[in-house]
Amino acid sequence: MTLDLNTLHFASAASRCAYVVVFLVVALSQRRQTYLWQWMGAMGTSMAGSLIMMSVPPDALPSIPVTMVTYWLYSASLVLSWTGLRTFFGRPVKVGLSACLIAFPGVLYPLLLGAGLTVRLSLAAIFACCLVMVLLATCETVRASAVVERLWSQYIVSVAFGSYALSFLLSIGMLVCTDLPIASAESARISMIIDQVLGVFVYFGYVAMTAERANQVLLRLAETDPLTGLSNRRGLQTMLGHSSPLSNGHSAGGVLILDIDHFKSINDRCGHASGDLVLSAFAARIKAALRPKDVVARWGGEEFIVVLPGADPQELREVAERLRATIADQPFSLPTEALAVTVSIGAALTGPTGASFEDATQHADAALYEAKAKGRNRVCLGPITASPRDAQVQAVDVPLGEFRLARLN
Repeated sequence: MTLDLNTLHFASAASRCAYVVVFLVVALSQRRQTYLWQWMGAMGTSMAGSLIMMSVPPDALPSIPVTMVTYWLYSASLVLSWTGLRTFFGRPVKVGLSACLIAFPGVLYPLLLGAGLTVRLSLAAIFACCLVMVLLATCETVRASAVVERLWSQYIVSVAFGSYALSFLLSIGMLVCTDLPIASAESARISMIIDQVLGVFVYFGYVAMTAERANQVLLRLAETDPLTGLSNRRGLQTMLGHSSPLSNGHSAGGVLILDIDHFKSINDRCGHASGDLVLSAFAARIKAALRPKDVVARWGGEEFIVVLPGADPQELREVAERLRATIADQPFSLPTEALAVTVSIGAALTGPTGASFEDATQHADAALYEAKAKGRNRVCLGPITASPRDAQVQAVDVPLGEFRLARLN
């Protein structure tokens, strides 16, 4: 079945209109996401260009004014796609450059004709401008982003824009290197079919990227403690599963569980707002005192957990004592007073000479309770081997800040 050009132009305009409506609904619910408005503008200008081209006979070249307006609309569509991608990935938009890219093709066409260039070469120059815009959009989808995690759906857009670039290259080659007619129903039909198919992939890719990013944000919120900005228990398990071998129990390391001493009395005496300030400042101090590869998370309430990949017993002791001193040596600034805060820490080893990660957290938790029972503001080290079902931390009186090795009963 052969599709006539009017049908293809109408289908192109109708599909873009549908995407505009969809993006309008999404953009109204997320008004601050400017990339949605940019992509909606890209679809709208492309739709307007298709509607204008419906009035042009298939075997005739449009007039210069119609050509200028049409290329301005199509250039605006490509540039808005590019700027939308930059905004989506957290990159700055260059307004001046964007405006020049939109205006240049429409102005260039009559200038080249007036300079004596043939229609074929003038069109080839316009297609070269469009090729630059498409390549800019393609580059945005393949570059790494510091703001947005890499998305599977962005590769759909990469392939679609890459195919657009190839089609422009072929068109330029045909105009420069052949004598094939540039105003024929067959060539226009092929161009419209290619544009229709690739346009669907681009706009579907935008929808998929928006949905995939929203899902990532929801997942990140579910795995992050809103008060401290640290990972919660669920987020810790995800981090260990993705980036640390500790969770399988086959690599050496250490686990610390920290509990703020007498935190309930802080809330009772100073108020919950001050308690929240203490928790936030506590988390910031702990994070600043750790190595880049260490992991810290809020374990629950006033308890925090620290995972130390590759730590040996000596390093475990040193890090734990440094964290204890970091909290105890400097009061926390509250609106009404400077509050002295201390922390009790339970420590345990994981890996070949220690327990699995799950068992190590139980060892560390048992050691933490011993530290609290023996005066608080101290560190206790749990058993190195055996399961917590068979191990019990023994109470031993020690000077403040020193360590003891719990032995097996």
